[in-house]
Amino acid sequence: MKFNVGLYVELQNSILLHMSIQSRTKIAITAAIIVVAIASVATLYLYPTQTVLSEIPETEEDKLKNKALGIAQRFVVTTPTFEFDGDINTLDTLSIDTLESGSNQYLIKFSFNSTHEGYGNRENQNLTNEITPHTIEILVSGEKIISATTDEVWDELSNQSVTKNSKLQSSNTPVTAFDGKVNDYQSLIQAIQSRGLEVQFIEKINDSMFEVPINVITIAKIEIQIYEFDSVSDTKDAKSTVSTDGTQIGLNSIRWMDIPHFYSKGTIIVQYIGHNPEILNLLDSFLGEQFAGM
Repeated sequence: MKFNVGLYVELQNSILLHMSIQSRTKIAITAAIIVVAIASVATLYLYPTQTVLSEIPETEEDKLKNKALGIAQRFVVTTPTFEFDGDINTLDTLSIDTLESGSNQYLIKFSFNSTHEGYGNRENQNLTNEITPHTIEILVSGEKIISATTDEVWDELSNQSVTKNSKLQSSNTPVTAFDGKVNDYQSLIQAIQSRGLEVQFIEKINDSMFEVPINVITIAKIEIQIYEFDSVSDTKDAKSTVSTDGTQIGLNSIRWMDIPHFYSKGTIIVQYIGHNPEILNLLDSFLGEQFAGM
């Protein structure tokens, strides 16, 4: 039997063509399966099952607290100790607490490092390079800084050491609750005593710049002056004579020995010359923000 070379070659080519078609078909099917699998995975990640993001509304308390925090953050970098050599990269917020003594009052604590030891402006002091950690407590009432104390020893508002034994002295007399509102001399005394603080009447001075007697009292050994008027209208007229910084009353310019603070409620004006943070916090809680002073 004669072997037909041409037929053999044609048959071989046909087999190879058939195998090539089958291979390409298998590859195409495999590729299609992979594409479908990738698409399924992508769909799984791109379209999670019924995931809905909901925002928690910010409460009014949150807004007030964040506002107070912003005020404290802007203030802390201006304090004498931080401004001199504080490291902004180490400034950290430790806590923010709402005080029960009055609305919109927050005690905010920060920590930071200084590059030298000591407190305040130490420009003319011989200092050594020594990383010194600090903690500062700032009391914010409304939009006002009431006190700022670093390490409980340095008053950043007055740029001096904190007065020793600054905690207000308590009274030994029974405490009577006060549920009313402060609007005159007597109600203010009752309100202060309701905090368990020692209140003493010192004297009445008839000669004053407000043309009404001065009732001088001490709260835990710290002196304040109370002016009581005949009416709310008279009180408002007297308030209008006090300059914004409290250094002038009517035509009289005054150079106070310490920081002046003037408060008013109802028929009284309360004057406190000093910087004790507990006294300021106490007066704020009963009389609101000062209307004049520094």
